[in-house]
Amino acid sequence: MHLNHAVLAIFVLVYGFLCLSKHHKAKAIWIGIGLMVLCRALMPGDDPEGRLAIGYVFAKSINWNVIGILAGAMLLAELFIDSKVPVLLADVLAAHCKSTVTALLGVCLLSGFVSIFVDNVTTVLIVAPVALIIAKRTKISPVPFLIGMAVSSNLQGAATLIGDPPSMLLADHFDLTFNDFFLYKPAGADSGKLSMFFIMQAGAVTSLVVLYFFFRPYRRPMAQIEAEKPTSWAPTCMIGIMVAHLAVSSVLDPEFVWLAGTGNVVLALLGLAWAAKRNGGRVKGLLKRYDYPTIFFLAGIFVVAGAMNDFGWIAYIVDGVTAVVGGNRFIAFSFIVWFSVIVSGFIDNIAYIALMLPVAGGMAESPALGGSPFLYAAGLLVGSCLGGNITPFGAACNVVAVGILRREGHHISFWDFARIGLPFTVAATAAGWITTWLIWG
Repeated sequence: MHLNHAVLAIFVLVYGFLCLSKHHKAKAIWIGIGLMVLCRALMPGDDPEGRLAIGYVFAKSINWNVIGILAGAMLLAELFIDSKVPVLLADVLAAHCKSTVTALLGVCLLSGFVSIFVDNVTTVLIVAPVALIIAKRTKISPVPFLIGMAVSSNLQGAATLIGDPPSMLLADHFDLTFNDFFLYKPAGADSGKLSMFFIMQAGAVTSLVVLYFFFRPYRRPMAQIEAEKPTSWAPTCMIGIMVAHLAVSSVLDPEFVWLAGTGNVVLALLGLAWAAKRNGGRVKGLLKRYDYPTIFFLAGIFVVAGAMNDFGWIAYIVDGVTAVVGGNRFIAFSFIVWFSVIVSGFIDNIAYIALMLPVAGGMAESPALGGSPFLYAAGLLVGSCLGGNITPFGAACNVVAVGILRREGHHISFWDFARIGLPFTVAATAAGWITTWLIWG
């Protein structure tokens, strides 16, 4: 067996585990990396450039700038939650809604807004308590509330660099800065074009119509909710500073090498020191619930996806896709979008996106297809991030929302979720698909 075959076999085993299991993902991917490194030690002649040497893996394969952005943003998000400002925003929004249907739509919009800056699971945990209170006081089922919140937060996670790990994978592959998610100018282009933020907003507007269709029977008067008082506004200021820092770092570090990640980590550590001075006990709890596995998982994804590319397997996939779609660029782009929707409805989209981003680049370089690499990559992100909204297990925030409903005594079947998630996904994806083609096609 050659090393490239070993890499493929290990990748298939790890990927299969990620598809079938919801737990121990970070452990699985790093066990796989360990096996790849071991195989390289046994067959060093098959890797003369040392792409699977331990030093290369940690120094070159992992994008530490992206890891720093994620690590810092997650810690600041935890401080933001503890401040109770997100709950205040939800309360104020609910207080200004005259009927339950507008409250339902308002909570979904708020979920999407928060998800632009905070990971999707955290967003659902932030807004869910207010949604449950509204449902109880108006005596309606909380099921549409929480399903709408989950799918809305999952949609907006791809709108900015800090919204979700798939956005960070896109940033890593194309060296995108925070500002590039709003207006992106590829190397050699005469001018910039609207980027992921506006593409996802097209999906958000369209999907809001779908949600209104499901929510329109709920027209009861809105119950009054007493607004939660924040414990501090400091974390909100820190979130604002983080966004400003990421915008400025896009100018000062246009190659996206170190500044954004370093600044986020420093800001998060300052926030942690501030919180420890106020209440050391709460900081211990924060550090215990901090999502370390996601950081290790994302770091591992960089290594495994890079190995698949370095050892030639991405080129095989590109050739296969090109053979299926022929030389029609629109069909190729559409295939990437809708195939990603189907796949991501059932498996982890982070691993899928990491594998397919180099494929997107390869399709653009193919003489039979051509076009902008960003066209295929944006289509990949639209399809894979929205595809998870079809099923109750297609995205982590869906699993959390269903779990909250179960604890409230509402057991959600596959169809209960899909009857909202499927039309939401089709409408939002169609809008993103068309918008992406009109801008980048």
